[in-house]
Amino acid sequence: MLSSEIATLECVHHPNILRLFEVVETLGRVYLVTEWIRGGELYNHITQGGPLREIHAAPLFKQLLLAVKHMHSLGYVHRDIKAENVLLLSEDRLKLADFGFSTQLINGANQKLDTFCGSPPYAAPELFSDDHYIGAPVDVWALGILLYFMVVGNMPFRAPTIPGLKAAILKGDYLLPGQLSLPCIRLIQRILIHVPAQRPTIDDMLNSQFVTLPKLSAELMQYELNLHTKPAKRTIFWVRKSQRLRKTASLRERYAEVVKKPAISMNTRQQNEMFVHSFLHPIEVGQPLDQPPGNAKELEANGGDSAKRSGPSRRYLFCGTLKKKITPIETEPEKQLSNGGPPAGKMNPWSVEVADDCPLFKNYDAETGSCVMLPTNTDDLSQLCALEFEARQLLAELGVSSQMLITATPSGPRSDIIGAYRIIVNRLQKQSWLARKHVEMALHLEPKQEKRIERQCCIL
Repeated sequence: MLSSEIATLECVHHPNILRLFEVVETLGRVYLVTEWIRGGELYNHITQGGPLREIHAAPLFKQLLLAVKHMHSLGYVHRDIKAENVLLLSEDRLKLADFGFSTQLINGANQKLDTFCGSPPYAAPELFSDDHYIGAPVDVWALGILLYFMVVGNMPFRAPTIPGLKAAILKGDYLLPGQLSLPCIRLIQRILIHVPAQRPTIDDMLNSQFVTLPKLSAELMQYELNLHTKPAKRTIFWVRKSQRLRKTASLRERYAEVVKKPAISMNTRQQNEMFVHSFLHPIEVGQPLDQPPGNAKELEANGGDSAKRSGPSRRYLFCGTLKKKITPIETEPEKQLSNGGPPAGKMNPWSVEVADDCPLFKNYDAETGSCVMLPTNTDDLSQLCALEFEARQLLAELGVSSQMLITATPSGPRSDIIGAYRIIVNRLQKQSWLARKHVEMALHLEPKQEKRIERQCCIL
């Protein structure tokens, strides 16, 4: 397993994959020196703070999809994707780790594998029922289970024993909370399909509305809440303004008071092909809710007996409820750019854009070539990219010449020189990312609002 993990980490280098610096071998142990992820496991974050809001889970899930897509493009499969192997760098960044069960598909993407590995709650049905399986659909199934755990807070298939869990997965019955939004429900039920060939590809999942439009779930919730709320009658009279202000309820709290939705029963063995045609069908806020997009079979699958009712169907347009406040994780800009104090302004990752050629910082974060893991085999520094050029200059100040780097390259991470090179490259990229976030925060500073004159009375 250690050899497999080292071989995989040597070939995959991605912003959302744990980076390997150095390997130290002794007579009795093998040490892997990797980057430090201070946010901890995603599993502990959810079990202690409750399920994630969909607007928070969508960007994190997209990063997982990009990491797995990078692995699959290089011919590797993970085979152990779970919340315990997802590490949080900050509240909006994560990295995929633990590649002990990963393997390289030498004979192509359709190569048959026969090793049962991974965590049983995340295992695909073919791992229990077939002697051979294909690696990529197994990773896709595990991503669907992980998405369910992120937005719901528990597992879709549960049992006290391994044989009971196997029977539950093969049977395929699970419940989807009615408070989830329709894009999220579509994505989960599209992934959790018993037949591996009918599961979506990573590109299909990246093109889904849950990933591309993270704000859509909140807009659908507000739209449906407006349909349930009757407009208040306007009365004209004067009242004295009170000094105590009434606390405004959040959108989720107001929805919970107005609408109550039952859980939706689903099964992974449904063979009516209702997902294939309507999976990527766009959902628009304000469309008739009694006729969801797609054919009638999708309506029957999403709503069950709601298709037989008269009147609008409003069972699956909402986010899941948040049991507790998400445990705060101090982000990099807050910790290192503000010197321990509060951030200068609130940052919106969906509205702020910074040009790649911004003169205020070096854009090392976008460089993901082969030089990230191993130095280029050349003594001519003029042929190197800016990231490797600065890294070699720093190493030269420490007494490591270019010839020493080239000589140590065949040893890979087992060389302390290559380990030092990778640590410096990682530090430069981290500083580049922090500088970019600093620029985004500066562009997103909210101007101070002028103090308004307080009125003594108001009209209701």
